[in-house]
Amino acid sequence: MIFDRNQTEFKNCIQEKVWELATRQPPFETTLPYADALKSACTDYYNFNQALLSDMYENPDRFGFEIDPSQPDWMNKKQVEFYFWFIGGLKNLTGNQYEMPADAFNKLIKKFKPKSIEALKAHGFVFEKKDNTVVIYNDIYPDMFVAAKAMIDLGYANYKVNCDYFMLYCDFRVLSKYRRTYEDLHVIFSDKRRRIAEKTYDYSVGNKIMPQQCNYFFRVDYKYKGKVVYVTNVKDKNQYALHMGFAEIGSEAYKMIEHEIEKYDDADEFKDFILNHFTKCGNCRQECWKKSNPREIFGKKVIACSTDIRILDPSDQDLKYIFRLLELRLMVIRAGISDPYYPGSG
Repeated sequence: MIFDRNQTEFKNCIQEKVWELATRQPPFETTLPYADALKSACTDYYNFNQALLSDMYENPDRFGFEIDPSQPDWMNKKQVEFYFWFIGGLKNLTGNQYEMPADAFNKLIKKFKPKSIEALKAHGFVFEKKDNTVVIYNDIYPDMFVAAKAMIDLGYANYKVNCDYFMLYCDFRVLSKYRRTYEDLHVIFSDKRRRIAEKTYDYSVGNKIMPQQCNYFFRVDYKYKGKVVYVTNVKDKNQYALHMGFAEIGSEAYKMIEHEIEKYDDADEFKDFILNHFTKCGNCRQECWKKSNPREIFGKKVIACSTDIRILDPSDQDLKYIFRLLELRLMVIRAGISDPYYPGSG
């Protein structure tokens, strides 16, 4: 099936997580050329990946998924991604099949739910016992393991980080030292989110705030003269997120920003926008401590983990205030003020 990045409604939480994973994959036709001699193997892996995700989306019961709306997003995500981490964790590839001691295999499948093995078999997995060993191969997508192992091994060699995520997202560009850009983040978004992201990008570049490489967690830092101005990335449900530092309370930077804000005709509304977007700690252990020791910002008591600002899925109306915050950040940088509270500002 073709997953629509503009989709907003799902029958259950598993469908949403499958959709999230599928829509974070770059277009196959743009990544396959980077596979070089492994194009056939990568095509096998891609076809397996798409077939498995489509089956998960349409038939979650076949995989034994727990469909519980009250579960945290990360638990649903873990259920879906489990199968790909299993593939990434296999060792000792010979040709296009894995061979492992039977006792190691028996220990491994204890992590599976009863339906999981049968679900994999439906997609070509064969678990063949030979004496004291188990051979694992795929008779529908015979070379998929070759591609998976190459993405992990060459990915680590090229990036010096754990590259299972490239395998998870079918990003074959990892095989040739490709460096992701901000466009690899924007392509994930729905049309509406992409439009907002591109407006923010255009404003930033127009003010010489330049995007850096996009890492494998889909994070892009935007910098001005080597200083981080803000960060963008993708959150659950493929939300577009902006993170920017404000200033350490009481610091020189804070006083400068506070003074500048008072010049705006809608200063009170601007302050409310800032206060409503400070990072909250949610269920962290310090939540009660924060409630009993709130910060005072703009003369108001605020419960917040820090003065980092996080804006999820900004609207067209929010852009006015976002651009102002970027202007204030540039003002602090140009003034040569070091604010240790903001990453990269010192």
